[in-house]
Amino acid sequence: MSQEKKEAVSRLIITAFVLLGGLLLLPYVGNARAAINWELFGGAYTPDLSVDENKGAPGSQFAFTGSGYQPNRLAVVFVNGQVVGGVTTDSNGTATFIIDATDEPDGDLTVVMETDANVSDFKTITVDSAEPVVSPPGGFTGPAFGTTGNSAFLPLVRR
Repeated sequence: MSQEKKEAVSRLIITAFVLLGGLLLLPYVGNARAAINWELFGGAYTPDLSVDENKGAPGSQFAFTGSGYQPNRLAVVFVNGQVVGGVTTDSNGTATFIIDATDEPDGDLTVVMETDANVSDFKTITVDSAEPVVSPPGGFTGPAFGTTGNSAFLPLVRR
């Protein structure tokens, strides 16, 4: 077989794969964009982030538990979009941590726990001077993070 015929057959095979791939997506045409997400194809993880108390005065320590995440993975914790720390999930995909709201003014804080596969959930807590100071329940363990992060971005270096 000549080189030209081999290239033509290769192009034909690649074209057939591309067209078949498009045909496989036809059942999803017309669905809302939000309805087509990775869970339809992977569906393995359904994360849940819970907080023991969601309101407290400045100085409160809010106890969080994340479950349904990937097992034995580093999960990044964000507060209002800033990275504040990371915690490793256990073999069941569960992790615990504390958000320390010392010196935090009144207002809402959005806390997100996310693993490397964009498996995430969030909860909003409210810091309110009219509320009592809350502490984690007895026996609760996990690292404590403040409400502001120290994100460092390295510059791109070209040689």
